[in-house]
Amino acid sequence: MSLVRVNEVVIFQVYCYNNVKFESAKETYMKDFAFTGGRPDPYTFPTEALIEASAKALRKLGGQLVNYPGESGYKGLRELASMRFERREGVPLPVDNTSITSGSMQALELVLGTFIKPGDTVLTEEYTYSGTLGIMRHLKANIVGIPMDYIDGMDTDALEEKLKELKRQNVTPSLIYTTSNHQNPTGAILSLERRHRMLELAEEYDTLIVEDDCYGDIDFVPNPTPASLFKLDTSNRVIFIATFSKILGAGVRQGYFVANQPYYGMIHHNRWDGGTSALASAIVAEFFTEHLDAHLEKTNAAVGAKCKAVVDTLDEHVSDLCTWTRPRGGLFLWIDLPETTDMKKLNELASAKGIGYSSGSAFHYAGDPVKAIRLAYAYCHVDDVPEGITYLAEAIRSAQIASVDVAAD
Repeated sequence: MSLVRVNEVVIFQVYCYNNVKFESAKETYMKDFAFTGGRPDPYTFPTEALIEASAKALRKLGGQLVNYPGESGYKGLRELASMRFERREGVPLPVDNTSITSGSMQALELVLGTFIKPGDTVLTEEYTYSGTLGIMRHLKANIVGIPMDYIDGMDTDALEEKLKELKRQNVTPSLIYTTSNHQNPTGAILSLERRHRMLELAEEYDTLIVEDDCYGDIDFVPNPTPASLFKLDTSNRVIFIATFSKILGAGVRQGYFVANQPYYGMIHHNRWDGGTSALASAIVAEFFTEHLDAHLEKTNAAVGAKCKAVVDTLDEHVSDLCTWTRPRGGLFLWIDLPETTDMKKLNELASAKGIGYSSGSAFHYAGDPVKAIRLAYAYCHVDDVPEGITYLAEAIRSAQIASVDVAAD
């Protein structure tokens, strides 16, 4: 059997060995332009190196794997997390106050579940990762969105005004949640000035900061991010969350949180799972101990090239119609659409071409309708990006509602 691809049709040609019978069948074929989900680049996934790391980890641990890993998790990966932070920030993380989790989502569940009680007020960026919002809603939090810009992140002047307003109402927020680096969904990076101000406000209004750095190290330009809030903190106000999944693979599920006492003990008081897989942790530790810098250089170049392809194609096709962010790293790009966009029609047109994206309203703290979409650019093959984004641009243009003057009779 031979398989021939012709445009959007796959022709299956079946030949009998006696050359007597020939059959052909046609099946509609469509590419999958998956600009959805926070997934790293699959084409640079280090399969062979991880196989070698697995063998080393198994030889090292052997029969120790019959034991539970413990709440804090495999020490070798906690040490790697500390080394990774020191590589970027110049200081190590406290290994004994670092806890391995099943991705950053489990870390978020544990941290937010510890400090949010039903009816508590939490502050976050106006646009925030939908998964985090889902946890907060599940915990029955009163979510307050703070205005932000797409370059420097949360507006700390607006944060201060909201904190003053809440104080007048005798409300003390449980926490401030921020994705300080390569924010999801906008790609914003909280500026150093705003980081210092956020810390001052947390101290003044007696609240915590949860710093979610799950996209840390996905940088397209040299040193795009300031010092972390956790590093800058001098008053024990910051709980730090990060993951290895976003720089390796979402299926790896190896994240962590870092908190000083008493918060570390408070968070662990709510943990019942017996710890994250020591085998998976050991494999990741073995791999990154040898290959962290080289892996980041390779994957960041690949993901950065895809991001550039998205931006360049948007520039070519819809620069007169839309505006979008120009990420300095991370996995996401945010497009503000014209108010005349029919969002339902856009979705139908894009889906018909196999294009997936995330609706902007999913990231709004209150779930309000938003004329915007988020693109995740790391997963789609770089050669397919221009084609997919061209289709998306055509769909955006076709989804505009013609303005009609409605005059009273």
